[in-house]
Amino acid sequence: MSVKQFGGVLALALAAGALAAERPSIRATWQMPPQCTPFAPPRIQDLKEELRQTGYRLVIAIHPHKEGQKPDHYPPRDLFIINADGSGLKPLTTTQDKDEHIPRTAPDGSRFSYNYGDYVVDVKTLKTRKVYGSYVWAPDSRRTVQCGKRGIVYTDMETGKHSEPIAVERRVSVADMSFDGKWLIFEIRNFRGTRYSVDFMSSMGGEIRKMPNHPVKGGECHPGFSPDGKWMCWNGGRSLAVRRFDPSLPKGTDGKIVTLPEKALGQDPCGRWSHCGRYIAYVKIPHGGSWKVHSPICIVRLADQATVTLSPPGWLGHHWDYDWLPPEGE
Repeated sequence: MSVKQFGGVLALALAAGALAAERPSIRATWQMPPQCTPFAPPRIQDLKEELRQTGYRLVIAIHPHKEGQKPDHYPPRDLFIINADGSGLKPLTTTQDKDEHIPRTAPDGSRFSYNYGDYVVDVKTLKTRKVYGSYVWAPDSRRTVQCGKRGIVYTDMETGKHSEPIAVERRVSVADMSFDGKWLIFEIRNFRGTRYSVDFMSSMGGEIRKMPNHPVKGGECHPGFSPDGKWMCWNGGRSLAVRRFDPSLPKGTDGKIVTLPEKALGQDPCGRWSHCGRYIAYVKIPHGGSWKVHSPICIVRLADQATVTLSPPGWLGHHWDYDWLPPEGE
């Protein structure tokens, strides 16, 4: 290579480096309070590359697929940590005779629970403790919350102590709590003339408020708030549906619904929001069969509805067998 050619190559390399330096980083920050921008434009067209650059990770519960498995006879799942682009799969549990599933990350990203709150894991050290808490975290990331026969009860995830119950009109299975700590969301079957409904009530008890049904009639379930509590997703319209949550409005929403493509997301996707609100993790259960079928875990970007498969080929999970974690070192 001549001196002139070398100089040209060096100039191109320096120009590329300058462009890269000018391009803002899209590495995710787990800022508190959360600020969600669900439909913000993509930063990089290729979703997998965008997810790689965010540094997001997820904790997922999966098992290897075997031909001829029946929906009620799947092998136990184990927990793994994986980068959001599908790389770097690392096992967390190896309990062959015990099902480890349903991970749920605390709002501040410092730890996550699994097995409906029976265990809590420190995200940085991966140290695990048995607690017997509940599935849904309170905004303080110290307590979990449930609504049982006696009412709304909080569990301190450090001590395991339970609060005094807050009376409610009926027992419900709480699916999520808004970031301001004021609202609980859940589903009720055969309620006020509707076979399926998504409903909410104050965390201080009181009236249960029914949200409008999806215009496409069918099953509606598994609601979840965005991390900032201003949006919600749920299984509706034969796919995953997204709308604003605003309890100041009579019906708790402005009525506008975005329904993601049913062929891309399948039935009963059961979404879990990323901390920034741009992405939702889900399980892709095929239409036309049982919702009990274990299936691949995927991610959708709301801006353009692009999707990627997260779980490794031949590995399967189910409803809410996934949640987001901060980038390593965050």
